[in-house]
Amino acid sequence: MNILGFIEDSFRHRSRPERVVSGDYPPTELHTDALAFSGMDWRELTCAALQNHADAVFGFSPEAFCYYLPGVFSAGIREDRPDLLVNGSLIMMLDRGNAPESWDDFFRARWPTLTSAECEATQKWILWLEEFEPPAIEDASLSRAFDTMDLLAHQSAAIPIAGRSRKSR
Repeated sequence: MNILGFIEDSFRHRSRPERVVSGDYPPTELHTDALAFSGMDWRELTCAALQNHADAVFGFSPEAFCYYLPGVFSAGIREDRPDLLVNGSLIMMLDRGNAPESWDDFFRARWPTLTSAECEATQKWILWLEEFEPPAIEDASLSRAFDTMDLLAHQSAAIPIAGRSRKSR
């Protein structure tokens, strides 16, 4: 299966959100950019729309973020645009320490809600970004982003050390 098919299958269960921004939002460029995608199917996203509304990913509600994420991946792949500003923004979000206690509320409300398959689709997108010479995004950032997605993909299998029971002797 090709990467676009894998992305489509991985995010198939996501429903279009009723609202693309959360509750009472301030009238900022972030929210104005997010509102430009209101009612749009994620498969309709284009690089032109993403360039014109580059801050949308920061204005999306958590549900809208997860719903439109495969559209960002797919548009860049279809149009061969690793250089999209939004790609750099997403990698910047993922380029962080792997200590969950250091994750901010914005990150926690979005990325950890992805399923293992969605995390794997995100990793395939990161590997696609790595293929380009010269790189559109620094290799070290891509590597850390990949590692963050690996941690997220396996978060349900993790057992906190303090949570393990000790066998009595």
